[in-house]
Amino acid sequence: MPAKRQLLSPPVRRKDTRGRPSTPFLRERILRSAVELFAEREFDLVLIDEVAAHAGVGKGSVYRQFRSKEELYAAAVIDGFSALQREIRAALAGCTSMREQIETIVQHAVRFFWSRRQFFALLRDPQALPPSQERQYRAQRNDLSQLIRGVLDDGVTRGAMRSGIDTRMAAESLLGMVRGINRYGREYTTPDRAIDIVTSIFFDGCAPR
Repeated sequence: MPAKRQLLSPPVRRKDTRGRPSTPFLRERILRSAVELFAEREFDLVLIDEVAAHAGVGKGSVYRQFRSKEELYAAAVIDGFSALQREIRAALAGCTSMREQIETIVQHAVRFFWSRRQFFALLRDPQALPPSQERQYRAQRNDLSQLIRGVLDDGVTRGAMRSGIDTRMAAESLLGMVRGINRYGREYTTPDRAIDIVTSIFFDGCAPR
């Protein structure tokens, strides 16, 4: 009588345990650490070792997530853009006049970029940032411009701004002044003074009253 064939269970695949285990939310932890440090100090004064220590990870973990300090810095600025817009929207809810709304926008924007001017230098260097980051920045900046344009459109509707004004160009002009002072005026002015000047020029111009 032939022996019965023994049915074998399929071999169990063993999970490859080689390599380092992944750390949950590693990229988010590193990015949050970078956002906090770059908000306190300028680009050149922040070391990758500090970012890693602040995030509680090794230096190698930072470089596995971000290829360079420039890329990490750009990611921190772009991530901060979202927070900036949330802060502006929340602050605008308490404004009672058109001038107060514009001053609020300028105040938040000037202070946000005051310690981040190196970011604009990176944007001019095609080798510094990957195209995906530049696209993210453009999208975030467009959202901020649209936010300002919405405030201006509402001002025109309420009679607080003159009718017929190109609110899209006006929004871009306001952002241009903020960017220009942040890049070129830091040596001879302060954030508070810059906020006052930009708001005054935007509403009153430079002609004598």
